[in-house]
Amino acid sequence: MNNMFKENLKELTMQYTQKEIAFKTGFSQSSINNYLTKNSEPSISFLIALKEAFGISVDDFLFSKLDPAKKINYDKFIGNYLIYYYNNDSYKGEVHSNIKNTLNYGVLSIFKEDELNTNVKVLSSVKRNRVDALKFLKAINKDEPNKIEAHYNEFGNVYVGEIDYNSQNIFITLSSIENQDKSYIILNNPLSNSKYIGGVGTVNTISRGREHNPCAQFIILSKKLLDIPDGELYDLLKFNDYMIDTDDSIKDIVNLFKRLYTSQNELSSELSESQKIAIIKNRIDLLLSTIFEANAFRFAKISNREDDTVYRYIKEGIDV
Repeated sequence: MNNMFKENLKELTMQYTQKEIAFKTGFSQSSINNYLTKNSEPSISFLIALKEAFGISVDDFLFSKLDPAKKINYDKFIGNYLIYYYNNDSYKGEVHSNIKNTLNYGVLSIFKEDELNTNVKVLSSVKRNRVDALKFLKAINKDEPNKIEAHYNEFGNVYVGEIDYNSQNIFITLSSIENQDKSYIILNNPLSNSKYIGGVGTVNTISRGREHNPCAQFIILSKKLLDIPDGELYDLLKFNDYMIDTDDSIKDIVNLFKRLYTSQNELSSELSESQKIAIIKNRIDLLLSTIFEANAFRFAKISNREDDTVYRYIKEGIDV
């Protein structure tokens, strides 16, 4: 296996003894020693145990060199977050109103049950009611970390998950047996040692409408309540705004109109009024179809523009 596993395991033994690693992972010291001294391939169960015991990103542990000056942990991300996202009941994202019944809210927690525990837990609950989400967030913010799980069980609609990260991105997986659903969130990982306060990312999940289909959309996580109108939140979560140059199309329609109605020519004199209207209608339909097809979104990315806007709103948000 061409990876950094052996070197990174050696680096980990500089931070912890083999005995400590064995105790935290549940693997014997002899197994760990075999990984260090022989070319033994790491088992999936051992990699998962490392992740759960030390908060280690499996991808980073296998393929990136660990920074010896920095202990691997998820303390930067610990906290309770509001989730802002779209109601995905509608087919293909079609909505009858820009705001009503479209914006949804939820809560996500990344926590340790106590300071001595290196294992990080991720829980989430999605609610379509903003008031309920805020009430729940206030309750868990006021209580002890070891009581967070009890709050979620009482609140219901619980998703259980894991967090992982590398130098550029944060990965959160969530699953719910109750909803038969799994979600995968990817966010940008800011180049900062400060506590993570939230950001905008993408989420893949299952739509909750008549048909449970794969669904992709933008999502916002924030430790604070965003103090902006729902209309602005709606716009922040859109994939993009259409940026269409219609100059050439307008000129084409104007020229056609002149030929049909203002110029003295064979075309304008021989056609009836209904035929002229039909020609103009067909030309407009063709131009609109061409414009929308050319500007249809094949994919969307979280750009620095979206990041900067959302982070500014989060920093200016209201503490809950």
